[in-house]
Amino acid sequence: AAKLGAGVFAYSALSAFGDGVGHLLSPAKAAESVPELRTDNLKAVAVYGDDQMNDSRLALMTLRAAVESGASVLNYAEVTGLRFTNGRVTGAELRDQRSGDEFGVDARLVLNATGPWVDHLRKLEDPNAAPSIRLSKGAHLVLKRTAPWKAALATPIDKYRITFALPWEDMLLLGTTDEEYEGDPGDVGVTEKDTAQILDEAALSVRDEQLSRDLITYAYAGLRVLPGGPGDTSKAKRETVVTEGRGGMLSVAGGKWTTFRHIGRTVLKKLETLPGHPLGEGIEPVSELPKKMPLPGIANPRAVAHRLLIDHPADGPRMAADTARHLSTHYGSLAFDIARLANENPELAERIHPDAPEIWAQVVYARDNEWAETADDVLRRRTTLTIRGLATEDIRHQVEDLLHAE
Repeated sequence: AAKLGAGVFAYSALSAFGDGVGHLLSPAKAAESVPELRTDNLKAVAVYGDDQMNDSRLALMTLRAAVESGASVLNYAEVTGLRFTNGRVTGAELRDQRSGDEFGVDARLVLNATGPWVDHLRKLEDPNAAPSIRLSKGAHLVLKRTAPWKAALATPIDKYRITFALPWEDMLLLGTTDEEYEGDPGDVGVTEKDTAQILDEAALSVRDEQLSRDLITYAYAGLRVLPGGPGDTSKAKRETVVTEGRGGMLSVAGGKWTTFRHIGRTVLKKLETLPGHPLGEGIEPVSELPKKMPLPGIANPRAVAHRLLIDHPADGPRMAADTARHLSTHYGSLAFDIARLANENPELAERIHPDAPEIWAQVVYARDNEWAETADDVLRRRTTLTIRGLATEDIRHQVEDLLHAE
């Protein structure tokens, strides 16, 4: 118990106690925040503050920021080859996966930031390139909650691994697994073995009634990009791997969301040293870029939700509280753009599904502002309907119709 208490206190200290002070508490007190907590033979519990996010939304806001800074963004553009000039990589051959159109892009420098596919691109540059990474699969389950949770649960499995049960998007998120993966990254998925492992490990600290398979609404798996090397992937360091290829292409892989801006600055500094970098042509060096740059939509979600609730047409209905909260936490101040669509067209103010907070205006917004092309783009990557188990065939067809409406 003392070791656990010291650990969470040190964790809090690393964030300058911005999320409070980590400390021990009694199992009975812990059960007030986690109603399905197993307290039999429970020896020690500690609490500490942390943060969570919706990674799809953060990725989209990062893309929005890039576009506002002058980037061109293409969705569903597959790299089929690289262009070379005097042995150096100077562009890429692309194919539109939706239309089949093929085209190319010329560039002074090419950065390969393709995650699990990073070595595939490196082999397009140099067929003899040695592997620079290895992949670790992590599977997760999303379940309906049988009771409200006020805290997340982290349970040690062994010396290296922890299993999590997190209240997330009004659901319960369980995971994760950690095993080496050697197949096609596009084929990764959740197996029956993964599901059984996640439920078994969660059962160490969560009561059986919360772990019924009938409560599972969604299962997904992702790939961690780890430095190449021997040993168990669960023991491997979550480091960023940066390599320069024979043709001058810079490849970057690994790292975590918590350090993605630091990784970006590190990579930009390396790009500045390569031949072809347009420094001095109106391009600022990384050292002169601002250290902090808010992403689009950054705002206090409570203030945004309040505005959404009080600002509505005089002859129109007031927005539901759960929808206002959902929009404010997922879009920030950009939620006002969605509310405007709903106010102008009452049909877009209606819920997509009666059991979810999303409204149809979000589909139009995803189509016009967030590069959504397919029903999955909207239902799985830009809203939470799929993880809630509410993406019915009827809803999918209606979303497709709206995506392709003039």
